[in-house]
Amino acid sequence: MDYSNQELALREELASIAIQTYRRGLVAGAGGNVSARVPGRDEILITPTGVSLGMTTIDNIVKTDLHANHIDTGNGHRPSKETGFHCGIYRMHPEVNAIAHVHPPHATAFSLKFADLPLVTVGATAILKRVPCVDVALSGSDELRDLVEQGFARNPGCRCILMRAHGIVATGPTLVAAYNAADLIEDTAKIAYLSAMLGIPLEESVKVAFSPIPQSMRV
Repeated sequence: MDYSNQELALREELASIAIQTYRRGLVAGAGGNVSARVPGRDEILITPTGVSLGMTTIDNIVKTDLHANHIDTGNGHRPSKETGFHCGIYRMHPEVNAIAHVHPPHATAFSLKFADLPLVTVGATAILKRVPCVDVALSGSDELRDLVEQGFARNPGCRCILMRAHGIVATGPTLVAAYNAADLIEDTAKIAYLSAMLGIPLEESVKVAFSPIPQSMRV
């Protein structure tokens, strides 16, 4: 395929990040999807449906407009079935240039509580601020698209959300930022799980994270 230098670089980065999410264990099988806004254009690049993120290439990535209409079918591939909510987020949030929708095990387990992710570390509270949860709906459905869009609309300032019994959506100004946010969510969920296994109530863990040791008490 003949791509501009700018688009080729973005496709290469998108493929690299998609593969990294698979290797990191943030997705399994052919689950999840990653996208990026094409700079200066009302277009996005998104991973194809039915293809493992671990097998993403620059040529199977699909290009659509911001209303999920196909522009480049990626050698006959179809865009992710979740393209609708990716496009909705991009339309609502011009500062968002990348989205990672993945299914990390610990974070997905916490989504079953249908509550905010417990932010049990200082880093998570500083970077994530808050990770609310939206309700469950069939993958690829208009209902799920609406739930995700409403989740971000009703929680201004939130970069990421949990999807009940499904996974997470992490956004960022860059692909690396979106990936890092997704990775941090899973690490935070894992630490919360381990804390609970040690018998520390999650409410206490969150309180500690929001109340670091005063300067006068530090060694």
